[in-house]
Amino acid sequence: MKTSLQFKLALMFFAVMLVSAAISVTTLVLIFNSVMKENASQQLRSVTDSIQELELMKETGKLSYTTDEMVSICTNSAYTVEKLNEKDRDVMLRKPELDDNRTVVETNGFFPTAVAYTKVGDEYLRLSTSTKENFYWIAYFVVIIAFIVCILLGTVITALISRTILKPIRELNRATTEVAKGNFNVRVKVSGDVEYGNLTRNFNKMAEELSGIETLRGDFISNVSHEFKTPLASIQGFAKLLQDENLSVEDRQEYTQIIIDETSRLSKLAVNILNLSKLENQTTIANKKRFSLDEQIRKIVLMLEPEWSKKNIEPDIALDDIYYYGNEELMGQIWQNIINNAIKFTPENGKIKIQLYQTESNITCRISDNGIGISHEAKDKIFEKFYQVDHSRKTEGNGLGLALVKRIVDLCEGKIHVEDLYEGGVCFVVELPFVLADMK
Repeated sequence: MKTSLQFKLALMFFAVMLVSAAISVTTLVLIFNSVMKENASQQLRSVTDSIQELELMKETGKLSYTTDEMVSICTNSAYTVEKLNEKDRDVMLRKPELDDNRTVVETNGFFPTAVAYTKVGDEYLRLSTSTKENFYWIAYFVVIIAFIVCILLGTVITALISRTILKPIRELNRATTEVAKGNFNVRVKVSGDVEYGNLTRNFNKMAEELSGIETLRGDFISNVSHEFKTPLASIQGFAKLLQDENLSVEDRQEYTQIIIDETSRLSKLAVNILNLSKLENQTTIANKKRFSLDEQIRKIVLMLEPEWSKKNIEPDIALDDIYYYGNEELMGQIWQNIINNAIKFTPENGKIKIQLYQTESNITCRISDNGIGISHEAKDKIFEKFYQVDHSRKTEGNGLGLALVKRIVDLCEGKIHVEDLYEGGVCFVVELPFVLADMK
């Protein structure tokens, strides 16, 4: 069960003060127990001695007090004196000793009280210090001393316990130092406390994001240095050729167009590398909203109209009305990449078929063409970064489009695969999790 730090500190303080008070009172009572016993015994002995003196003076004829009068004279607020019958149980238990010593003093109790039994003539008296005044005095004394000791002891115990409570902060401080040094792989154990738990989870998320950014930077530099060599070499070569003053107008236009195409290719490559690396270091999709999936696909088909019209391709579109809850921009990249590939690999006067429908468990989109197809070996690699199919399906692309699509589908917890068609060509099948609320 998770508890707040505020509740935990309040509970800790209550427990510390309770334990401190118990320890203080117990210790003080144990320390002063013998002193209080001796003090109580001495008080009663002095009284019994006084009674015995009065009895002696009575026997010698110097005084004529009765036993009841002596009881009245000796009784005060510090103790009580009462006369007992000879057959009283307390007298019977102590009679032999009283006959020998005339006085018996006993002390007992956690807060010690003294009781004295004395024999006056043929009568017996019991004297006790268990009065309210004595108890109040002892209680006041113990409480005052215990309060002082409790504060000191509570402070020490709180300091010791707080080390355990503040341990997550020390660990977080250590981890923060590591992050400051550039170690983004450090993680902090998530605490069960509400405040510490949120703090450690946010720290781990921050470290993970920073690690992703660092990986993004490393992947970007590595991929760019590898993939940019060919187009940069081409641009450099044709730029040098353009410096030839005797170059014909036709050649100059051809070389200029090549440089423009290679520059465009570099720009697309940089954008795709950046997007893919960013997605690879994401674990969730942000900025979700409800939108019409079929309407989005129609818009992308219309946007690519110049491409499929140029090849006289006939689109066959069958889209159910489906709403989806997700990131609209990322979903658009899926359809744009797959449809664009289908247009590239569909021959002149070919046909592209796009279907969108919903089942009980998912939303399915099938995008097919009637091109040559993909070999079995190539189908296992087409979703890898920078992989391009050789021979009939090799293009001027950079091999990142389908890798980007695969990563987005994975983040959506969906599936994507390729099917061979009997009539020729391939079909890309995208399956997305279906939630009934998204359809409404």
